Amino acid sequence: MNNERPQSRRNPVRGIGTGAAMVISSLVLGICTIIAGASVSGSVKKLTAAVEKQEFSSSYTSPSALTVSQPAEKKYVNSAEAADYLCMTSQQIKAAVEDGRIDEYIKNGDDYIISLSELDDFFSEEAYRRYNADNS
Repeated sequence: MNNERPQSRRNPVRGIGTGAAMVISSLVLGICTIIAGASVSGSVKKLTAAVEKQEFSSSYTSPSALTVSQPAEKKYVNSAEAADYLCMTSQQIKAAVEDGRIDEYIKNGDDYIISLSELDDFFSEEAYRRYNADNS
């Protein structure tokens, strides 16, 4: 007995030759490529138009040139910064705090944190006091 299977004599691609199948598949692939390219091209045109008009639909707002070029202003400074602000020495600022001429501050170790508005008030009062002392 022969246990071998009989080999089929049928051609697996019947009716269409291998070359014709390759041509059809290449044609389908080419059409798909053209459709994808047209879709990408349309998106690029829309993006280009939006960039030229500078119309973007986003909730993000870009910072203005003012906030980028200048850091946020400080409201509170230590005694060394206060001295620079008023063109005085740190010892003069500390003495003004200890004498009560600057009365709104926060003690931070052996230093003081003072608001700029308090320093402005101190400067105005000190200038007025000295003006009156000179004109008396």
